[in-house]
Amino acid sequence: MSAIDTEYAARLDRERDFHNERFAHEHRLAQQKFYFALDGLETRMMHSIETAARGADVLEYGCAKGVLSLALAPVARSVHGIDISDVAIAQAESEARARGAGNVSFSVADAMETGLPADSYDVIFGSGIIHHLDTRRSLEEIYRLLKPGGVAIFKEPLGENVAIRAYRAATPKARTVDEHPLVRRDLAIADSVFDEVDLSFYGLVTLASVPFYKSALFKPIFGVTAALDKLLLRIPLLQWQAWYALMHFRKAA
Repeated sequence: MSAIDTEYAARLDRERDFHNERFAHEHRLAQQKFYFALDGLETRMMHSIETAARGADVLEYGCAKGVLSLALAPVARSVHGIDISDVAIAQAESEARARGAGNVSFSVADAMETGLPADSYDVIFGSGIIHHLDTRRSLEEIYRLLKPGGVAIFKEPLGENVAIRAYRAATPKARTVDEHPLVRRDLAIADSVFDEVDLSFYGLVTLASVPFYKSALFKPIFGVTAALDKLLLRIPLLQWQAWYALMHFRKAA
């Protein structure tokens, strides 16, 4: 085995071990409050996925316990979820059986080399998964798996805001050693792989609402900060200071 192959296998082992521990004993609860700042992103992403999934063959890329895959069962023709964590997949399969979701299936897979047939899915989606992977390998695999005319929908953290980078550096146990928030060169790779790329940016001023997430003040403060983000994140120089991006990648028909 070459040095490159050895490191690749070691990386998969690290990701699998980290996420098996995470899904067996969730240890990132301290970070969960920050995701309240992304409420607008979550709403738009789920609307996009649900709309695209109607009557479609869908792949969830990094499905964790399969919550979103199972939520799509009533509208999709078929849903398949993959994850590196066998612990998460076992939980997802158990829940699918309990619900009698016959059009939903799950499997343990390497997201960069899934082994799934090419041109198989109308929709591929994921939440915070690409930044755990080699960008080019994962995006090329997603492109391979999409049917002509298919769409991939992902939300991913960005890595150019100095304050956010400092927070990440101060909380290393909350993430794997191999992950990296996406930067402009990663999206340049997306432009080279897909026939159409559309980005929307979230989480700049809205982060100021997080300290109020348990308060009655949260909704009005979030509303004001979200409105400011809509204005500020139209400015190209500020877009890459956002915390997250919603990404639509299309494969030509």
